[in-house]
Parts: sequence; C-alpha cells; structure tokens
Amino acid sequence: DGLGAVGYTRTSVVLLAPAAADEAPVNRLRATVRAAVQARFPSEAGAFAAAVLTGDYVGIGAGTMEDLRRSGLAHLLAISGLNMSLLAGFVFAIVRYGLALVPPLALRLPAKKIAAAAAFLATGFYLLMSGGNVATLRAFVMIALMLVAVLLDRRALSLHTLALAATVILCWQPEALTEAGFQMSFAATAALIWGFNLLRGRIEPKVMARLVGPLYMLVLSSLIGGLSTGPYAAAHFNRIADCGLLANLLAVPVMELLVMPSAALAALVAPLGFSGLPLWLMELGARWILWVAQWVAGLPGAVSAVASPGPAVLPLFTLGGLWLM
Repeated sequence: DGLGAVGYTRTSVVLLAPAAADEAPVNRLRATVRAAVQARFPSEAGAFAAAVLTGDYVGIGAGTMEDLRRSGLAHLLAISGLNMSLLAGFVFAIVRYGLALVPPLALRLPAKKIAAAAAFLATGFYLLMSGGNVATLRAFVMIALMLVAVLLDRRALSLHTLALAATVILCWQPEALTEAGFQMSFAATAALIWGFNLLRGRIEPKVMARLVGPLYMLVLSSLIGGLSTGPYAAAHFNRIADCGLLANLLAVPVMELLVMPSAALAALVAPLGFSGLPLWLMELGARWILWVAQWVAGLPGAVSAVASPGPAVLPLFTLGGLWLM
C-alpha cells in the first residue's frame, strides 16, 4: 500500500565494560538529571518533564508516545526552536530585568549585553544536554547569531540567520538534508518567518484586545507551522494528525507559560537545592499536555493514513515553497 513505519527497540543493552569515571561527562549528567526528575515524579508526566530537560525519551511509554504523535504534539518533546527560544528569552529577561532592579548596576553595566551573554551560555549548555540533534542545532545557531548581533549592536535578519544555520549544518552533516527532522524544522521556521513578515503590515496584533492578540498569534503560528510541516510528516511517517491544530492550541500555551519557564527556573536554583517547586509546576504542565494528547488522539478521525509519495514530490514541493517566499 506504499505505507511505512517507524520503530525502536526496548531490548536491554549488553554492557561489555563500564565507562571510565572521566568519560562521557555530558551523557552522565543527562542520565543523572533524568533519573532525578523521574525519581521525584515516577509517572508519565515526570518522564515527559525529564525528556524536555534532557532530550532522553527512555521513560515515556509506547502508548504515550503514540498519543503524542496522533495528536500532533510530539514536536514538544523535540528540543528545538520552541524550547530553545523560550529558554533564551526567559534567561535574557531574568538577567536584564534583574540588573535593572539594582540602580548602581543598571547605570554602570551594559545589562542588555550581559543578558545576551547569559542567554548564549544557557542555550549552549541546553544544546549539550539535548544530544545535539539537527533541530536543536538549527535553533542554537539562529539564537546564537541573534544574541551575537545584540552584543555587536547589530540587527539579526531572521531569514539570513536561517540560511546561515542551514549552511552550517549541511557543511557539517550533509546527510541531514534527507532526514525528517531537518526538513520539518527548517520548513516550519522558514514558513513562520515568511508568514509573519507577510502579515506584519496588514494585521497588527498590538492594537487588538489583550486576550485577542495572543490568541491570534497562537492560532496563526500553529496554523502556519502545521501547514508547512504537514507534507513532510505525511511523506516520512505516512500519517497526518487531522486534529493537530486543536491539540496545539490547548497545549502550546501551557508549554510556553508554565513548563519551559519552570524548567529554566529549576536549572537555575538546582545548585541551591530549591528545584522542588519549579519541577512540581513543570510536572503539572506536563500532566495537562499528556491529557490533551490522550483526548485528541482518541477523537474520531484524529489521524489519516497517507501513502508514500514518489521521490520527486518533496524536492519539488520544497523548491516551490522557497520560490514562493
């Protein structure tokens, strides 16, 4: 029928020899963080929170992963643009406004540049923790370029940074061009930049009511993101999440306003031993997201099967989209 499948194994790994104490420090840290979060919250929500922090999905059950895929929310687990930009924005705001609260420092120090440097270090550490997949690397390169532009008092042009990020990744990992993660990540980012630039002079959310403006931005970003990545998801995974827009409207605000800020706060206060409250808030948000995924995945007609297209379809679709932009 031209259908494909994606799978993974849960078979135990045979360890031939233990790693030396000084080997793989980042992977050891990832495993330690994941185990600590799951020990505090031994549930699917705890496993989701650990995956958002470390990019390690090992604790998430097969049923939960299927619900996330069927509802179109699996992208929340991928440490990519949404997660990285939320972390960078949160750290930037905390440092900049924190310095502004102390007049002697605010008058003498370049608070904006210090905040940019702090956000750069935070996202760099997050990149290491995530395992460095293509979507994460793309997000990091773009955010790093924008933060460097702040340090140099220059303006970062979004489509230029996107093109530069693609060039960097393809020079380093040319095989990434054929992977679903690369195609979907760049398709969503390019479409969002182009779409919002196109609408900038026509519809201005700032003049809307306080509730209507954010809702408009959320609906528009979810719609553009879903339309741009849908063809690639259908081609690679042979399915379309028909109710993905509904699921994203219910889950993404919680991810933006609760889960990621709590994750950043937990990382900041963990050395002081005060990570309990932010992790608890993060787990609450994760519970809501998983409930939305389970509910939407169970709706009639939530997923449609799609046959694999011919080899020329995605290249022609991509070239057509780039020409349109």
